[in-house]
Amino acid sequence: MTESAAEWASPVDVRATYPGLRPVRDTPSEAADFLAEVRSAGEKWADGHHGDVVSVLLEAAGDDPELAELVRGSGSIIEEFLEGFRRNAVKPQKDLAADLVAGREVPKSVLHGLAPRYLVVIARGSVAEQFTGVPDEIAGPGVLSTSHDGDLVLLVPDTDAGRRSRITEHLAGRLDGNGWIAVARRGRAKLADGFREAADVLRLVAAGRRPSGMYSVPDVLVEYAVIRHQEVAQNLVDVIKPLRAHTALWETLAALIAADYNRNKAANDLFIHRSTLDYRLQRIASVTGCDPTSGRGVQVLTAALIADSVR
Repeated sequence: MTESAAEWASPVDVRATYPGLRPVRDTPSEAADFLAEVRSAGEKWADGHHGDVVSVLLEAAGDDPELAELVRGSGSIIEEFLEGFRRNAVKPQKDLAADLVAGREVPKSVLHGLAPRYLVVIARGSVAEQFTGVPDEIAGPGVLSTSHDGDLVLLVPDTDAGRRSRITEHLAGRLDGNGWIAVARRGRAKLADGFREAADVLRLVAAGRRPSGMYSVPDVLVEYAVIRHQEVAQNLVDVIKPLRAHTALWETLAALIAADYNRNKAANDLFIHRSTLDYRLQRIASVTGCDPTSGRGVQVLTAALIADSVR
């Protein structure tokens, strides 16, 4: 029976199939209520032994002899029941976490069996490369894991703040100064949106060469706003585009940002004299129109470099 037939079947259909039977209910709404009860019983049925179906439906019929007769003799009623069962049947999930973060449809019974809210965790670096699982005494039940483009993805039930902290602290401790963790919080029906947010945060901290650690949107508010506004992002890319023709200047700006604007450290990281660094910064100002030695210039150039890196 098709879905539309199952949903719109009426007492008239049953009487046409079984003309010898009197109407089992005086109004269509009562008959519809009975069919709804049948569908509900089918959705809850988990035994899998078809020989028990009639017994279950006879209980639904109660003391009404006409309903009991329908249960015994009506193939359409049995089909309604089995249709409900098939709709709610749970197929094995090869990678439930991957399906959830990708926004793929999962059976409602599976979705309803999940925690109400989750912490979406994406880890990149040594913790992702060497991940063998969060110890049971730390993770507890219900943590889902998968991988995405080499990154580790965890869905941590967001029902216990202490447990959530233990897991994130465990992962942060395993970064060993190499890589980042990005997190976002969402309800179980919006995990794909949470994954996109955490992935954006991870892209931003990687592009900005932030120190190894754990980050969320509040840590990258300016950059996050930029990439969410395509016109602004493109304008910033245009600002920094001329540096593409000057490899040394591009590397100098990247080193300055990575050094958190400490010019002595940037010069050491580049293995150049401080005066050479200062000259290059002047050239960057000339090429881009933004002075990397000023607060505003650094802000614009940093946002531009990140916008170029994540586009």
